[in-house]
Amino acid sequence: MLSEKLLCFFLALLFCYSTNTSALDITVSSGDTAFLPSPLPLNYTDFMKIGVKWEKDGGSILCTYSIQNNATHDHNCKLRFKVNTEPLGLNITSVESSDAGLYKCLMIRLIPPPSEERSVTLRLKVNVLPSITLQLKNSTNVSCVELLCSLQGLRPQQVNFTWTRATQLLHHHPESRSMNSTLMLCKPNWTDRETLTCHASYSHNHIRYSKSITLPCNSVGCKVEEASLLIIAVISTCAGLLFLVLLGVAIFKCKKRHAADGTAYYRNKIYENFSFSTATINPNPSPQNAQPSARYNINSTTRPIPQTITQTQREECIYEN
Repeated sequence: MLSEKLLCFFLALLFCYSTNTSALDITVSSGDTAFLPSPLPLNYTDFMKIGVKWEKDGGSILCTYSIQNNATHDHNCKLRFKVNTEPLGLNITSVESSDAGLYKCLMIRLIPPPSEERSVTLRLKVNVLPSITLQLKNSTNVSCVELLCSLQGLRPQQVNFTWTRATQLLHHHPESRSMNSTLMLCKPNWTDRETLTCHASYSHNHIRYSKSITLPCNSVGCKVEEASLLIIAVISTCAGLLFLVLLGVAIFKCKKRHAADGTAYYRNKIYENFSFSTATINPNPSPQNAQPSARYNINSTTRPIPQTITQTQREECIYEN
């Protein structure tokens, strides 16, 4: 009888341990948003207050908040981690390969006492698309450069790295089953502003990934050249601004001169009429040598009355005002 009770006790402990430690797998692709659910206890009521804390791989705390009256309060989360209210859980935006791992959600009942804990463990898996990165590492020796080429999304044992300068193959020390490759060059084996390329070959499907980088300019002569280019750019800009100012002044003076010398046009017209008496005309002139007619008597007292006609000349003037 005692052995049966002990067996039931151990089974209950095993069940409780499995419910607290078993991890639920969640798989997302890189760049997407991952949702990590955290369901409330079955006995949750509105007057309860529950504190929530999220951790990753047993390390630093990612997010904390409290739940009361079916609402979340006092959010304190790191970048890219946001509380999701419906359904309740945690969102991770712009998922990266480094986000993969075990996440633990610890829920503690604060009100009413006594406190009670419940935890949920989730395993986040990130599907990373094959990609290659190439970066220049900081070096204390200015005469040397160190390049780091990294590949993501492929199995390490199936990747082979090579380095080239144009068509020249560069020697490096390959690492077995590594997703990274490092290239170290010192003067005179490299020159300013030359381009180097890292190649990663995937033997499974014969796909080759490449990434190039242009080395910076660190020599004194190169820095002098950059300073000269900067001075030329500043002088050119000032000359351009001066030209625009002079052009604006010339246009302004030209318009001002044109306005001063312009022709005025008048549209109002004034009409005036003038009359001039120019001549008096006698229609019956008497010639000096004319002889008296026979039908008139010399002694007659009746004499013809001369008739005069005054001719008037009219002129019309039009003035524009």
